[in-house]
Amino acid sequence: MKLTKKLETEILKVYNAYWTNYLKGDANSMVPLLHEAYTQIGSAATEVFFNKKDAVQFLHDTIGEVAEKLEMRNRTIKIKASEPGVLINELCDVYVLSGSEWIFYAKFRASTSMIEEKGEWKIIHQHSSFP
Repeated sequence: MKLTKKLETEILKVYNAYWTNYLKGDANSMVPLLHEAYTQIGSAATEVFFNKKDAVQFLHDTIGEVAEKLEMRNRTIKIKASEPGVLINELCDVYVLSGSEWIFYAKFRASTSMIEEKGEWKIIHQHSSFP
């Protein structure tokens, strides 16, 4: 697959919608962005899911902990073809709202695999961590 600017824009629209909705706490808007075969590996042992159902349940159970309380800053996003889809790697700084002030929390990294199905880009796997 050749990554054209148009295709990258299309893919990043879905990717950015995922994170925007996550930071806002809108789990319901995130679910349609996930492929039916979605899997996830996070930093903690309790953030490993091998099916969409369990990952979505965890999302609904924990989204309130981050909603409107986290910001991703200094984002570096790189996208590359990785048949049959794409791989997006992101590095950024995460800030947490402490009282009325945003304070640096940690460096964050995420690798997200996406595939196109029926003309729509979906997230099929995500690995994220705080190094």
